[in-house]
Amino acid sequence: MNTSLRKNAKHRFIRSALAKKYDRAALADILRRAESHYAALAAQCADAAPGEQFHLDNTILPTAAIYKALLETDSEHALAVTHEALIGLCQTGNRAMQIILRIPGMKGLFMGMLPKMALKMFGRDSGFDYTNFSADKTHLAMDTTVCPYCKYARQMDVEALMPTFCESDFATYGGLPGIRFERTTTLGTGGDKCDFRFTRE
Repeated sequence: MNTSLRKNAKHRFIRSALAKKYDRAALADILRRAESHYAALAAQCADAAPGEQFHLDNTILPTAAIYKALLETDSEHALAVTHEALIGLCQTGNRAMQIILRIPGMKGLFMGMLPKMALKMFGRDSGFDYTNFSADKTHLAMDTTVCPYCKYARQMDVEALMPTFCESDFATYGGLPGIRFERTTTLGTGGDKCDFRFTRE
């Protein structure tokens, strides 16, 4: 597992997002603190399964490290700034998917690949558990009952980030052309499941 925030693929985007909020000296201090937190948090997760490590590296570790650094430097705005940075990153990915899905044939390809992707990225080998899985060419349904985002948020003492992690799914998958993403409850906001639904319109 990578133990350096500077080597994380999200570092450049995080730095850019924070640079819009803080001057150079404050930014340097935040990133220095975040680097220290990242290394410590990564050490806590050194034995995570490979599937969990993907989510740790991709989202959980950089977000938690920045949040912890901001709690030390700008506690009043720590959650809001971290939320904005993560959601902004996800929206960037969403815009790219919107472009791709407007290409003829891509909606069908997306729905065809979605079941395999969901079970690989959000299945049991990645630290999730689920029930009521069903999928065909026009829909996918999956009720997540165990989530590593919740597990590690609690382990890292950043439970306040759990709703942000949940909202990041809407920022990633919401508003896609011809693909409706729905969810009415999440583990991270106190529900007993995350009821993911994708439907081709």
